[in-house]
Amino acid sequence: MKPAISRLLAAFVPLMYALCASAADPGISSDSILIGQTGVFSGPVAEPSLQYRAGAQLYFDAVNAKGGIHGRKIKLLSYDDKFDPKLAAENARKLLVEDKVFTLFGLIGTGATAASMPLVGEHRVPVVGSLSGSDGLRDPKLKLLFHTRASYSDETGKMVEQLKSTGVKSIAVVYQDDAFGKAGLKSAQGAFERQGVKPAIEAPIDMNKLEALGPTIDKVAQTQPGAIIMVTAGKASTAFIREYLKTGQRPQFFGVSVLSAKALLGELGSGAHGIVIAQVVPSPLRTSYGISKEFLAAAKKYDSKDVTYNSLEGYLTAKVFVEALRRAGKDLSRDKLVTALESLNNFDLGGFIVDYSGGKRAGSSFVDLSIISKTGQFLH
Repeated sequence: MKPAISRLLAAFVPLMYALCASAADPGISSDSILIGQTGVFSGPVAEPSLQYRAGAQLYFDAVNAKGGIHGRKIKLLSYDDKFDPKLAAENARKLLVEDKVFTLFGLIGTGATAASMPLVGEHRVPVVGSLSGSDGLRDPKLKLLFHTRASYSDETGKMVEQLKSTGVKSIAVVYQDDAFGKAGLKSAQGAFERQGVKPAIEAPIDMNKLEALGPTIDKVAQTQPGAIIMVTAGKASTAFIREYLKTGQRPQFFGVSVLSAKALLGELGSGAHGIVIAQVVPSPLRTSYGISKEFLAAAKKYDSKDVTYNSLEGYLTAKVFVEALRRAGKDLSRDKLVTALESLNNFDLGGFIVDYSGGKRAGSSFVDLSIISKTGQFLH
């Protein structure tokens, strides 16, 4: 009788494990967790995305080098959507349906994130991190999207408040004529309204016509603004500033956090001096913050040259994700990951707080204003 039972168990146990494995959420194996990302990794606005991904990969490499999480190493699969929301949606479909990733991570851009949301809802897959400050993406109904950065309302609100307090009354707004730019413009409009200020002009920039900015430059210059808030990224930012300086005016330029200081310095040189950029993470060089000190040590250990605000944002977003994986336990599932993320109440990453308590999905409202100095360093 006993040998028969043993034979039965010998046949049943592998079957039980196979059934459990087949019932498990996609992207999870005994030794790995596959996650997916779509973002703009080529073209004129790619620099912040490349830095963000580099920072996230830096943290994942460090975690994997220590054996991963509960014995599983994290594998990040990224696809380039070339700043095209339609391609982003196709990338998200491919990641979820064909590659069968466990979750989406660090979606880059307002358009890409918004285009991915229908599939996120269909597959009930959590998303950790989005390189976008769009207030529309912070709709309470988007329960599966967990943000680690402040919104464009937080950023532009800080800018308008600062300008008003220093007596600057004529403020222009320049924005990309796309989903990202329009989301930022809407946030800026709300910031102006709260401060009781009216913008001098709201001027769109066509990303496909950066060589023909003359008419836009003329319209903005006619208002003689004391400051220009730019909801732009990559080449749009540098092209606009370079051409605007030819008017002989030198207003205060304020850029949202996706404006790459690295690109500004590389293309404008001394012309970048004095540009103010909103930052949604601490300075990566300010070691009084534990997260910055840790980040610098990791960059040095792995010989990473991507030591920027965007790369630090990717790093800390990866850290939030990994902490949630730890809390979710070895018997990992998407539902358990969501529950683990919701348990991050005033979670301190080293001077940077992420809080999803009370059903919140916008984990941070941290905004700092930095100024590019003559040496290319940031002043605060």
